[in-house]
Parts: sequence; structure tokens; C-alpha cells
Amino acid sequence: MSIAIDALRVENQALKVRVVKPLQFVDHTPQTAGMQRLAAISHELAGSESLWAGMMLAEPNTASSVHHHGHLETVVYVLSGKSRVRWGSRLEHEVDLEAGDFVLIPPYVPHQEINPSPDQTTTWVVVRSGRETVVVNLTQAPNGEYVAIGAD
Repeated sequence: MSIAIDALRVENQALKVRVVKPLQFVDHTPQTAGMQRLAAISHELAGSESLWAGMMLAEPNTASSVHHHGHLETVVYVLSGKSRVRWGSRLEHEVDLEAGDFVLIPPYVPHQEINPSPDQTTTWVVVRSGRETVVVNLTQAPNGEYVAIGAD
């Protein structure tokens, strides 16, 4: 009997498989000048219950605002180009990235994405542990730490 129930579950899940083509990506996500963020998999687009996935395209010589993604974990895969990530409460850590690198950004960690190239775009594949994107922009406090805008 359990084999029949398992087969039914698999069939019901199979009906939920979604393919999202690049022309279906949407830019209804927080944006930074010089960087384009595109959602591909979300609850709205594909019915995802626990993941968000998309692309980030960064023009040459651009940097995002300092931000974090709330309670979400973020995984980045560098598809093309060279880039840099700075992170920490004062952005005291920094690493250069190239195609093929993966990065894990834990929840609430302030960070900034940078494309330092003078002439090449960089492309990232981004996956988050929630079904919609969360971006909390930060500002630098007098003590040098980055905090949520409006925080004391």
C-alpha cells in the first residue's frame, strides 16, 4: 500500500515541475545602479515553497549598496567575469571571485557586491533559502558599523 501512496506523491509533485525561460525572468527585485537583479524561481513565478533563485548582472566599475538578506542564507555561483565581495559589520573582509567560485553568505551578514573590472560584465547565479527576495539596505553608523537604515 505504501508503494502506491509514494507513487501518487511523486506524480502529484511531478505536476509542480516548472521551467522558467530567460525571457520570463522578472526584475521586480531591489535594484542597484549598474546591477540588474532578475528573479527566475520564486513563489510568484514558479510556486516555490522554500527557495528563490535568479541572476545578478553587474556592469563594469559598479558596487551594490551595503545590505543583508535578513533571515535568508544566500548562495552565489560566479558564472562569468571577475567580482569582489566585502562583508562584515564594517566590511572588514574581502575576497576576489572568478568564474566557477561559490560563496555562502549567512543570514544578516552585511555585504557588498563589486565588479572592479573596467570593461567586463560579471554574471552571478543567486539562490536564497526563502521563496521571495529580502534585501535590507544598511547605512554606516558613526562607529563605522553598518546598521539597518533608521536603526539607532
